[in-house]
Amino acid sequence: MRTALTQISRGKRPATGRKSSTREPRWDNARFVAGTLVVLVHMSGSLADRDGLRWLYLATWAMRVPLFAVLAGYFSSAEPLRPREARRLIESVLVPYLAVGLLHTAQIWLLYDRLELFVVNPAWGLWFLLSLFFWRMSLPYLAHLRYPLATAVVVALAAGYVSDIGTDLSLSRTLTYLPFFLVGWKLRQRGRLREAFEARWSAYAALAVVGVAFVAAWFLRADVKGSTLRMKGPYAPGNPLDEPWAWLERGAVLGLGSLIALAALRLVPQRRVPFLTALGAGGMYIYILHPLVLRVYQRHWGYDWVGPWYDQIALVLMAVALGATLASPPVRRLTKPVVQPRLPWLFRPEQPAAGKSPQSGPPAPPSAAAHAGEERVPEQTGARSQSGVLTMDAAAYTR
Repeated sequence: MRTALTQISRGKRPATGRKSSTREPRWDNARFVAGTLVVLVHMSGSLADRDGLRWLYLATWAMRVPLFAVLAGYFSSAEPLRPREARRLIESVLVPYLAVGLLHTAQIWLLYDRLELFVVNPAWGLWFLLSLFFWRMSLPYLAHLRYPLATAVVVALAAGYVSDIGTDLSLSRTLTYLPFFLVGWKLRQRGRLREAFEARWSAYAALAVVGVAFVAAWFLRADVKGSTLRMKGPYAPGNPLDEPWAWLERGAVLGLGSLIALAALRLVPQRRVPFLTALGAGGMYIYILHPLVLRVYQRHWGYDWVGPWYDQIALVLMAVALGATLASPPVRRLTKPVVQPRLPWLFRPEQPAAGKSPQSGPPAPPSAAAHAGEERVPEQTGARSQSGVLTMDAAAYTR
């Protein structure tokens, strides 16, 4: 059994020919780190005048949204959606989007006595779930293009010149963050990108990239606009054509974001790290639940107490503690019906595959991978990945 798991972790099929699954610690480690950064940036969103937090916001931007999109793309398949995959997509993305949106509505009504519905305009952070739904639905069609990544970049740059593309249904960010998603999908395949990522020299290059990014962020902390990084609307309000060269700025954001996200992922430990790896399996819980907690904290206490550097360090420690709490097994068990629901009553029973008799047994239940973040390693056929699992633990959001 140990040999088979070792073969799988290296991208090989076990000798028995049976399909198996295993978790690679690197991905769980990355999820927790990125999820904690998401919590931190939401806690410090109103503290942009604090140099330390402003620097950290800018230095880690690519390790939040772009990295999560890369992870989501890595665990997505370009195969046409079969009934089982469609069911997983609905259960793990669309249903949590709607259910948590209702929780946001109820919470705002209780705290502020006003009614807000989050369907067309996603609630705080839920835009990523909605965008991920569209990305996964469109991936089988994008994969037929000769240059899907280049096409996605052109679309992302052109979207800024269309004033009607905004936050409704997360359309703008669905288009502008699509290149990151496709970078992750390409990384899963056997090719030059994967070979460079796994090469020994790339670890040193990744360290240099992240180091330069952190140093540059300190000097640029007052010059880079948050709206430039969020890319959630047209280049200029009213008439996007007023910014004729804005596409160059967005192109730089996409290119540097991809490079830094891949570099950070390359530096994430590949082995199990005490506590970190286990908590990273609950990355989706951090993403979905933290806005509900932070809204209550903001309503009753706020962040006016954050001042000098030691207060800012305390805020970072609070973000780590909150992320660890939300990813802990007790919280995950309590909130699983909302974050990772199973809805057998919503779907028709699966029909036996063509050529199989009904006596051959009932169809297999959905893989636990779709619900617990298990990673099914693809069977390599030539250069194409055959993974059929969309791992939603990769999803998260940042400002």
